[in-house]
Amino acid sequence: MLVSPESDRANRRWAVGVSVALALLIAGLAFVRPWALAALPLAWAVHWWLRRQTVRRLKVMASPFPDVWEAALQTHVVYYRMLGEDQREGFRNRMKIFLDEVAVTGIRTDVDETTRALVGASAVIPIMGLDDFEYSGLGEVLIYPASFGADYQTEGEGDKNTLGMIGVNHLSGVMILSKPSLLAGFSNSGDKRNVGIHEFAHLVDKADGEVDGIPVSASAEVTEPWVKWVGQELQSEGTRAGIDDYAYTNEAEYFAVLSEYFFEKPAQLQAKNPKLYAMLRKMYHQDPKRLFRGRRKRRGKIRRNDPCPCGSGDKFKHCCRRKTMQGMPVKP
Repeated sequence: MLVSPESDRANRRWAVGVSVALALLIAGLAFVRPWALAALPLAWAVHWWLRRQTVRRLKVMASPFPDVWEAALQTHVVYYRMLGEDQREGFRNRMKIFLDEVAVTGIRTDVDETTRALVGASAVIPIMGLDDFEYSGLGEVLIYPASFGADYQTEGEGDKNTLGMIGVNHLSGVMILSKPSLLAGFSNSGDKRNVGIHEFAHLVDKADGEVDGIPVSASAEVTEPWVKWVGQELQSEGTRAGIDDYAYTNEAEYFAVLSEYFFEKPAQLQAKNPKLYAMLRKMYHQDPKRLFRGRRKRRGKIRRNDPCPCGSGDKFKHCCRRKTMQGMPVKP
């Protein structure tokens, strides 16, 4: 997703090489058919086509990161606050690119910038360790005002307990998220539940073409023990302590639910089952336990009167907290 100097140079060489080869082919053909010279602009068009995504992403990466997004991350995304500045820059750039390329649309509900930022954060957290990962099949995230049923409806009869879903059939390329559930997932970072991370974990899983609980990032070293482990877990009744029962629906849901656990309560997961934590760490190429532990004292929970972590010099209640209150659930 990110454009590095190396990937930019490689893309530039590829675009120039293909367009020059096409131009020489047209020029050679012109010796026999002079009218072929009229096709020379095609070489420029091919060069533009091959460079278009890289150039656009470079412009997006160079653009300022919106203050309201920064405020949302500082206020509601513990994972982001744990990152060092270099890692934050990578997080922000991934998020800018994602939100530039994937529409976030409200269905009978408003989508404020805080909601958009939390969708972006949900997308970025699982792929921070996966270089060059692309959510290539995703075109739009639909934000619903409440939970919904299997028919994507929030009204009428039937089960309305679904909080998130990746679309299939006519909705392929679409993700649906319940707005209250998305916001609640970031308002309580210790409940091991985050519907945004859950659904994007499904897309990480789906990158190889199948939603089977084995992400494309899983090496041969970890795939075999993971498949064996999950198979045993789905048949066992004795190892479910602390894991949502929904994980035991099938292999794909087990991976997605454990991904929530992995990013929300990594130390607890590692303490309960070091082997399971190690497998997820190898699949995501991340170690959130180490990340959280290394900065907990400096960047734990922010209180209203603490200095704002964005560095403005103001109190948190007068800065980032105020910017992101709109649309957030009110605690009882």
